[in-house]
Amino acid sequence: MIEVLHRINYDPNIVFENGLEVKHSDYEKVAEIDSDALADAWALTQNNDRDWINNRHVKYFGKATDCRSTSIGDVFSMNGCLEMVMPLGYVSFHWGDNIFFYASIKNNASSKIDD
Repeated sequence: MIEVLHRINYDPNIVFENGLEVKHSDYEKVAEIDSDALADAWALTQNNDRDWINNRHVKYFGKATDCRSTSIGDVFSMNGCLEMVMPLGYVSFHWGDNIFFYASIKNNASSKIDD
């Protein structure tokens, strides 16, 4: 089972953030997916020919009768591991990490910055 967490107050310009600190309080759980594959979680939370909240492998927790598609900056949680949706794929992280979205293209997307 994969939990889907969407960023509250989503802004598509998040991809331009430089070292965004990822805080749990910036996210809300919107669904659980009956699968253990990230590719399934991604595909099942896209609004294609119908609202994804009506997919049979999805348990929707949102308040609205519709929901935006999962996008860059959203999170999948599986077995205690967190994966953030990046411009190309996913990156593992921990709450409080700093994420560099633009660097994911070079497969170097996440690091904890030490002061």
